[in-house]
Amino acid sequence: MRPDRNLERPRGGEEIQRQRRSVAGRRVPDIEAMRRWLVCDAVRPDGAVVSWVNPAHPGYPYPEAAGLLLSTICGMSGGMTDIATADRIAGWLCQAIRDNGGFGRNGTTYLFDSAVVLAGLVRYREAGGRIGGEAFVHRLGSFVHDSIASGAAVAPRSAEGDGRWSTQFGAHLVKCLHGLQLYACMFGGPLPAHLVTALIDRSGHQPSPLYVHPFCYEQEGHLVVQHYGLASLLEPIDGALEWLAALQQPDGGILAFANGMDGFGEARSDSTAQAVRLWLLRDGARFGAAIERALAFLAACQAPEGGIRYAPTSDDVCSWATMFTLQAVEWFIGRPNFEELL
Repeated sequence: MRPDRNLERPRGGEEIQRQRRSVAGRRVPDIEAMRRWLVCDAVRPDGAVVSWVNPAHPGYPYPEAAGLLLSTICGMSGGMTDIATADRIAGWLCQAIRDNGGFGRNGTTYLFDSAVVLAGLVRYREAGGRIGGEAFVHRLGSFVHDSIASGAAVAPRSAEGDGRWSTQFGAHLVKCLHGLQLYACMFGGPLPAHLVTALIDRSGHQPSPLYVHPFCYEQEGHLVVQHYGLASLLEPIDGALEWLAALQQPDGGILAFANGMDGFGEARSDSTAQAVRLWLLRDGARFGAAIERALAFLAACQAPEGGIRYAPTSDDVCSWATMFTLQAVEWFIGRPNFEELL
């Protein structure tokens, strides 16, 4: 078990004021407001984490968001201080797991979502979490392993026919290597080489036009590969991050779609926050101007309740975008920590 990585970044009023001054007068999202919103508004009493909050357009219980929030809570300053919330989320996940050992919704089980939940449960257990035993985590780990080995992004396989990026065995799945690496480290075994190869072989398999959100997942996966020395990269990371910076709009947002260098669609908070994390992990000084603009855009997306809107004009206050933004701002005012990557 790794040492507790959550005791390193004390936060307080002074630190929050420093973060607001540190971007040459630009606004950045309020950290404490995001934290409060996540644990008070995004989590239902039964422990389910919702995709977004909007009374006029209610979100759905989202296992992937639950896995992300477990990772977030177990990475907040001071360790897993909100044990009750983490226990509720873990308890709901124990009820929500499918008969095949994975997680999903609307009758479809997703490899990607399951790998995100796996990472959250590993971190929860490392932080002292007591809900769900080893057998539960191994059951989920086996589903992720078996799905990769068989090349199945979803179950049943017939769901691949809908053409959505989330149902394809595509490049975004390289990010699954992070959850698998955490799982392997926790239980003392090496990450199977054939699983690494199967996912890295998906690098570059992005549709056209390109959807930027899963493209960012692919780049996160590439950084995982590099950080852990899992393989030689087939695709340069720097070129991808420079492309994201070129795609950025004057207000700091990253557009949802792109065809080559032409972006289109509305600017989205999730891909913008992902870009900030990627830039910070790779070279915060080099991408400093892009990071400052992106944080100002994300501040404009912050709702009065504290969460981050999916887009500036959206009333959906989005759980995963809020978590990505929270981590981006924490890394910006502190130090990027690859081990904490959501």
